Amino acid sequence: MKEKIKTFFAVCILILAVPYIVTLLFQGDETSPDSGKVQNFSKEKVSETLKMKDKDTDVEKYLVGVMAKEISPDYHKEALKAQAVIARTALSAAGEDENNPLPESMSQEEMMKLWGRENFEKNYSILEEAAKDTKGEILVYQEKPAHGAFHAVSAGKTRSAKDALQTEEEPYLASVDSKMDIPSLDYLKVVFMEKEEFLEKLREICPELKAGKENILESVEIQSRDSADYAVKVKVGEKEITGEEFRNSLGLNSACFYIKEVENKVRIVTKGLGHGLGLSQYGANELAKEGKNYKEILQYYYKEIQIKR
Repeated sequence: MKEKIKTFFAVCILILAVPYIVTLLFQGDETSPDSGKVQNFSKEKVSETLKMKDKDTDVEKYLVGVMAKEISPDYHKEALKAQAVIARTALSAAGEDENNPLPESMSQEEMMKLWGRENFEKNYSILEEAAKDTKGEILVYQEKPAHGAFHAVSAGKTRSAKDALQTEEEPYLASVDSKMDIPSLDYLKVVFMEKEEFLEKLREICPELKAGKENILESVEIQSRDSADYAVKVKVGEKEITGEEFRNSLGLNSACFYIKEVENKVRIVTKGLGHGLGLSQYGANELAKEGKNYKEILQYYYKEIQIKR
């Protein structure tokens, strides 16, 4: 009799557990029931949703993934709000013009790998709150979404689009003082390269380069710098390239670089991290610590810009 009772209860427990087990099998490791909505978000869907009056829902969820790719959740909440507005502006621009690329977004699985499972919920909530606190807000210039350029750390001054990009179309990307970037660990970097390695890199830029190791530095000429001291035009052998192209070819932190021969090696000193245009994330974080809110931060780095819903 006792065995029959035990069998009866075992069957009951199994019946009750089946729906739970099935749910787990189909949900996998998802922490949030909305995680599927963050995936595979097409440009057409962004455009369609942005035209709706309710700009919440999916676009705001996708926005959290964009922010996760662009900024650390450890930053001050006002700096994170500023980044949320920048990211949403890029989404809005992509929705309005097919020539504007859709900013990349991280899936929740990628966020878990980046932060670790134990930090996922906390970090996701921080970014989600920054998105909610700025709901629907974008940067606007002449009634259109502005180019919300940003970088990690400036060289002590941000760049002017007029000087750096030779364009008059984005006057709000003006050079501003950002000396609060100087304490950053990424403000200054010194790289030493063997002459052979440096010569190899130069020949990738200019295959017909005839220089040897002895006169290698004579092959590189910084022809012009902008007001923030970033290299604008560089001549390698007989080939002219931009400072950004030279930076990318050599894997440098920024185009604000200085080259010198030291102890029979090539020493390259860089200032800042990134292209130097628009908002400096480190600088924004420092302004936030000083008590500036996200709108004040955005208006500091983008001149005569409007923040609209």
